[in-house]
Amino acid sequence: MAREKHFERLPVAGGDYTVGHWPGAAAPLLAIHGITASHLAWPSIIDNLVAPHRVIAPDLRGRGANHELPGPYGFATHVADLRATLDHFGLASVVLVGHSLGAYLALEFALACPGRVRGLVLVDGGIALPRRAEQTPEQMIKTVLGPALARLDMRFADRAAYHQFWQAHPAFQDPGAWNAEMAAYADYDLIGTPPAMRSRVNAEAVSADAHALMAPTLSTLIERVTQPMLLLTAPRGLLNQAQPLMPATAVAEKCARLPQLEHRIIADTNHYSIVTGSGRTAVASALEEFIARRCAP
Repeated sequence: MAREKHFERLPVAGGDYTVGHWPGAAAPLLAIHGITASHLAWPSIIDNLVAPHRVIAPDLRGRGANHELPGPYGFATHVADLRATLDHFGLASVVLVGHSLGAYLALEFALACPGRVRGLVLVDGGIALPRRAEQTPEQMIKTVLGPALARLDMRFADRAAYHQFWQAHPAFQDPGAWNAEMAAYADYDLIGTPPAMRSRVNAEAVSADAHALMAPTLSTLIERVTQPMLLLTAPRGLLNQAQPLMPATAVAEKCARLPQLEHRIIADTNHYSIVTGSGRTAVASALEEFIARRCAP
């Protein structure tokens, strides 16, 4: 059953910041979405939580309802926006839940504001991606994201055409991968008027985050976080390929060296369906079990 959601707006540098808010009495979660996504990446997980967790899920600067917020973009600004979000809701500490880019931002926030983080759930993100020396950040992010990034320069005749674009994406070919939540996600992302509708994701903001993901310090980012962490990975990648986004050898190496880090593979999922499709129940269950066991206030 779908949980009731509210929108709230709060002041941040450059304007107002829109946040999705699912009220609840259980431990509060701050949910951080991926690089070209929005807060609507999360309802599939939220609706499968057993306990009534309070969930705060912003549209990151440059995405969703916050697509017109100005720069500077990048990790430091995201951290400031997230800190302002917790202050607005009067939350002293939360469990951070981040998918893809959101996992890296969760780690950055934990380093910047350690006293406000009880634990972290990193969903198919948080481990540095391997990059060939000759690759620029733009080239790598184009290779990794593929159609999700290409859509930022595309125009669509109407909502049906945008739905068809997503339905043809390799990651949404599994049965049930295209569903009501994904349709709502696509509709929320689309702005403009027919026949020239477009994604409202700000390409400049995406580029800034792509550069941050290539920083040399990212390889040790997870090692500097001391709070309990749960890493949930998909066995298939962004384009549903057999190679996962999180390199298996790197995941194993980090887990062997970091006692604060646990790892679980969410079977039969790719980078998208781990949150929006077949992985929703398993992710929600793993998240709640981890919170109960390791993230007590």
